[in-house]
Amino acid sequence: MEETMEILKRTYQRFLALGLVMMLVAFALMIFQPIGRSASLVLAVVIFLFAFLPLEMAKRTARKMALLAFGGKIEKLN
Repeated sequence: MEETMEILKRTYQRFLALGLVMMLVAFALMIFQPIGRSASLVLAVVIFLFAFLPLEMAKRTARKMALLAFGGKIEKLN
């Protein structure tokens, strides 16, 4: 169980870090507009939308960790 929790913890941290870095990049593009106003905003919106994918995976991993910590078995979650 400890090995599983360690693996889930690392996975959770990586997904969370990736999602937050992507959001930070999107906000930086909105603020600094390095490639022009409209192009930077469009790219920032696309990056911002894709940032939710790793954040969703982090949320699902956290849910699995909670189930495992409370003594449940990890089954397929919706």
